[in-house]
Amino acid sequence: MSKPPQLEQFSASYDSGQDRMLLRIRSNDDAEYRFWLTRRYLALLWPILMKMADDFSALKTSDPLTRNTLAELAHGEAVGKADFASQYKEGSLFPLGDEPVLLARITVKPLQGSTQTLTLLPQQGQGINLDLDERLVHVLARLLQQAAVVAEWNLSLDVTAGAGAISEPLQSAPRLLH
Repeated sequence: MSKPPQLEQFSASYDSGQDRMLLRIRSNDDAEYRFWLTRRYLALLWPILMKMADDFSALKTSDPLTRNTLAELAHGEAVGKADFASQYKEGSLFPLGDEPVLLARITVKPLQGSTQTLTLLPQQGQGINLDLDERLVHVLARLLQQAAVVAEWNLSLDVTAGAGAISEPLQSAPRLLH
């Protein structure tokens, strides 16, 4: 029996012409999945990612303040060990097609073992199930944070435990308006 494909690489970038974020996910079987994320979708997804991070921290302690600290530490450790410098390697297979799929719905299956399943779906049609461990939740969160800053979407995507993790807007470089 062969093992299911494993996530190998994520990429998140902003497309100003679309005013959307392009999320690309490549698995070790060279399949690539491409998705469009809108600002609204990211605002819905972020608290879910932080809830997932909180669920991992809850395995270590029941105290909410300690869980928040553990989530922040886990984020720092995951980001510190992640390879953000390597060029994203294009996949050669596109199971959902060459064109990115516009995401509209999100579901999460509770923690099973060391992973949670995040399902990203369009309004209609196929999406993707991502089995994420604690490290991958934080790496994905970091990529989305960085792309949101480039997009100037004015979201503060704080790494805090639980829902409601979007707060005051991020400060970006001053913009000259004409």
